[in-house]
Amino acid sequence: MARIKSAWEIALEKTQDIEIDEAKYRTDKLEREGMALAGGYLNNTDQKLDIVAAKFASYEKDDASIVRRGIVNTILSNISLPSDDIYQMRFDRTTDLVNLVTKGDMQAMGLMQQIGGFLKQYIDAKTAFVDRMKEQIQQAMENNPEGVNSAQYSQLISQNLKKMDAQYGEALENTKQSLKQILG
Repeated sequence: MARIKSAWEIALEKTQDIEIDEAKYRTDKLEREGMALAGGYLNNTDQKLDIVAAKFASYEKDDASIVRRGIVNTILSNISLPSDDIYQMRFDRTTDLVNLVTKGDMQAMGLMQQIGGFLKQYIDAKTAFVDRMKEQIQQAMENNPEGVNSAQYSQLISQNLKKMDAQYGEALENTKQSLKQILG
């Protein structure tokens, strides 16, 4: 009779020839550390930039460049169209991280300032559009209460907001590509 192998024995046989790429593992680990460092700063408003800077400075030169890549990835993924008015605090903290990894590079900081102005413009345009639509709906209801189709207005607002998001989103992505080139 043939011996039946346990799942453990089968798994060991299948994995015995697998080799771990130590360099890739180390690189991935350092990049995740950079992402965690940046994410922790962005998500914890009590955390000071000095702590992040000290931790970042503690890495050796080769390791620091990999950690930096993780920080840059986090920066880029956190620049997006705002959905509310509290985006400014998070954007300011993102700008702090850009300043940290570029050591105050004027081109990078100038681009971040442009992005900040662009995001404010987006919020203002969105607010102005919604306010204008509210006025139009209110005026239409005053002129002809039975003739107002709220579903139609809702659909119109939604379509126009989607167009606005697409236009602003495309412009933001182009600017992020420029930032990505600067950040390396």
